[in-house]
Amino acid sequence: MIDIHAHILPQIDDGAQSKTMAFQMCEMAARGGVTDIIATPHMMDLYACDEFCEKVNVRVDFMNSLMEEKGIDLRVHKGAEVYASSDILFSPDLRPFALAGSRYLLFEFDFGEATLGYAKEVASVILSQDLIPVLAHPERYRFTLSNYENINRLADCGVLFQCNLGSLTGELGKKESVLAREMLNAGAVSFLATDAHRVEFRNTDIPSMLEGIKEFKKKVDYTKIEPLLTENPAKLLRGEHVGNPSFATLKKKLF
Repeated sequence: MIDIHAHILPQIDDGAQSKTMAFQMCEMAARGGVTDIIATPHMMDLYACDEFCEKVNVRVDFMNSLMEEKGIDLRVHKGAEVYASSDILFSPDLRPFALAGSRYLLFEFDFGEATLGYAKEVASVILSQDLIPVLAHPERYRFTLSNYENINRLADCGVLFQCNLGSLTGELGKKESVLAREMLNAGAVSFLATDAHRVEFRNTDIPSMLEGIKEFKKKVDYTKIEPLLTENPAKLLRGEHVGNPSFATLKKKLF
């Protein structure tokens, strides 16, 4: 399995707060069958690119050296979770933040303030740089929760979707869980990932999350999950094309 979204680098954002915790998170992932993790620290200031990338490079090299030293079969790759502030509209070079040196860019919005119009504008900027926009946890934004059809509108613009495993287990809220399951069953999700931040909660223990998802076996098409943790992430790492999913229109509104 490959985890394309995890905050496992030490002391760079609100994820792992120490080298010890970072190691524990990687060890937990490897024990559960993960072979590769893309480290995606929050990138909040697009004009601090050099400083951010240097921090990421140093920490990724450290983690890979540590994995080798400890005999753990896990590879850590460079990446970022780019916060789509207004700066992104002025077209800074986003390529340094792409996942594992690929064309795929993981981005997120303010959970309550983002709108469909702004999301489409951001997607257009990303696409204009020959990058592929991957929206992190689309099940958590007010503008998608309030109108599921906005998922379709973003897909029409070329946006791919990465849902959190924790949303499918109900860990991140009931409304978020319902939307994530609707998206999964409709075939709208291209990637599943942990979005891990800690050892104690929102961690890298994918097998435990998969067991939790099975509790919803009547509501989740479990056969759709494995390719989103294996095949599509592997294509991403190889720089191959992950096609835009074709899925039925999502229509349900929650509030």
